[in-house]
Amino acid sequence: KDEGFVVDTHVARLSRRLGFTRQTDPVKIELDLNALVPKGRRTLGAHLLIFHGRRICTARKPLCDACPVDPLCPKIGV
Repeated sequence: KDEGFVVDTHVARLSRRLGFTRQTDPVKIELDLNALVPKGRRTLGAHLLIFHGRRICTARKPLCDACPVDPLCPKIGV
């Protein structure tokens, strides 16, 4: 089933940094992300955010120069 959004540390950090939510509570973050991402795409969306958070948009030193979504990023909290 692809009904909810998995919210780990990467998803929580990136969803705030990218301006998808202002929440810090994982349940509230999931609700905000569920409103943005349709059913059937949520598992993939979570995996993409996790991968992006591990490889490009790291917590301490994001690689904005190598980021494919940099032109769209509001860079909140960077």
